Amino acid sequence: MFVVIVWGLNFVAIKYAFQEWDVKAIATLRYLLMLPLMFWMAAVLKQTVKLSKGEHLKHYLAGFMSSGLYMVFFLEGMDRVGAAQGAVCLATAPLWVSLFAVVTKIEKFRWTLVFGGLLSYLGVATVILAGTGERHWTPLGLALVLISAMIWAWSIIMMRPLLIDRPALGVFTATFPGAAIIMVPYGVIPMIQTDFTAITWIGWSALAYLVVLAGAGAFASYYIGIKAVGPQQASMTQYFVPIVAALGAWGLRGEPMNLIQGLGVFGVLLGVWWAKQGALPPNPDPEVAT
Repeated sequence: MFVVIVWGLNFVAIKYAFQEWDVKAIATLRYLLMLPLMFWMAAVLKQTVKLSKGEHLKHYLAGFMSSGLYMVFFLEGMDRVGAAQGAVCLATAPLWVSLFAVVTKIEKFRWTLVFGGLLSYLGVATVILAGTGERHWTPLGLALVLISAMIWAWSIIMMRPLLIDRPALGVFTATFPGAAIIMVPYGVIPMIQTDFTAITWIGWSALAYLVVLAGAGAFASYYIGIKAVGPQQASMTQYFVPIVAALGAWGLRGEPMNLIQGLGVFGVLLGVWWAKQGALPPNPDPEVAT
């Protein structure tokens, strides 16, 4: 519930942030602020982040995907689409998790996965095409958010073996430095050039939300969920994020929400539910470090 609510409202917070921050600047600043925060949280909760010899590459590669490449595509996409549309597009991530699980032989092929995926994309198209308002979405923005969903899904598959015998927060923190390879060169110059005195309390509040709640808090909670019930079950949280995002965009930003878009959201949720039918139940880890 924490992840659903925080990530749902995250789309609204991003829109407020983009009113005052350059997308590249805030992406890099968010990363640099989250880096020490994650290590502090791991130390407080006594979760080891030390890697053995030969483990660095696979951990840093996972971090490069989940906290670096994914975030670049996601934020660049959200700069070009509405909050509700972006949330619905990202909600396809569980479908990609299941598809990648089939490819990697974690899960067996099912026709319900195919038909559920088609129904979900029909719902995505409905929400996007039914949207109104200036610059409500662009083809490039749509493509970037959808690609970010694929990257996020693949990073979850990459994370699974790393979580087998280690605490979730410790593993996520250990992977986080790998994102520096892309996050620092991506936005360090725009960050340095930012006029911080021009940022209002709204911009700073949005940044704090992205760093503390949607960043460190939600990501740590999500990976604890992956360790507890597996990637397929944990990814189900994404199914409900668009609803929170759409309601938040309507209530906090006044973005229009019509009946057709509501039907599109319903189609996405129905599609991902259908895609899960016939899936094998997870094997929960009886000792989940929190």
